[in-house]
Amino acid sequence: MPLNWAASKQVGIMTEIAVMVPVLPGKIPGENRTYEERLRSAISILQNRVEEGYPTLLDRVSTIHFGRMIILRPEQFTAPQGDEEGEAGQNGSVTTISGNPRDFDAYREVPDDTDDGKAPKTAGSNPSWLITLVSFDRDIRVYFREIAEFVSSDFDYIFHNCRDFPGTGDFERFWAWIRRYQINVDLFYPRYPNLSLVRIKQLEVFKRRFDRFVAQVRSPLGPKVASMDELFDSFLRENQQYFEGFPSPGGLFDKEGREDKT
Repeated sequence: MPLNWAASKQVGIMTEIAVMVPVLPGKIPGENRTYEERLRSAISILQNRVEEGYPTLLDRVSTIHFGRMIILRPEQFTAPQGDEEGEAGQNGSVTTISGNPRDFDAYREVPDDTDDGKAPKTAGSNPSWLITLVSFDRDIRVYFREIAEFVSSDFDYIFHNCRDFPGTGDFERFWAWIRRYQINVDLFYPRYPNLSLVRIKQLEVFKRRFDRFVAQVRSPLGPKVASMDELFDSFLRENQQYFEGFPSPGGLFDKEGREDKT
């Protein structure tokens, strides 16, 4: 039977995608941490770079407007079933008549019966989920080709902690995995749907240059300079071209602007 794929919404030139994929359960073979702990660590490193203003892997894809990653734990989306207080087992732990444990601590690790080196199973049938929300310019398939080409190793490091992830090396398998775990978004509201990220960067550069021009033609107290024709001509020449500071595919935007560097 044909799969009923989720579909991205596009408003103006802006497109969205939402992907919800289960995190692998249990510990990583040969390590003391779980797949979820490694996933949280990888995302935390990325978040710290964002907060401190350092370039990130996402900066290499110059069409991204917005990105968010959320780890959803079982206790956040499941409700215990059974009686209100639960029943005390022989070891004193609280259980429910049926369904999920009341406390997340009850999702304990259960060793494998076989000594095959696999990661241990977990009690409780619900995994954690990684939700990824992104909005970007234009075509979704082009966007993921840029992901596979320019941020493949960093992308793989994050998503290898998730179920069935094939890696970005084989694009068709990678694309099928994305489509498999894509979910429909009910509301997509971009505030500026017809402004591409490149255009927004152009306007940012223009505003910085205009502010500098105003500071040159007026003193802090307000009187005009004797003649601003030469300054205005220089301002026009400077803004007839916008290509400076814009990246080639896989490059980074020059956030400060070349004219501000020493």
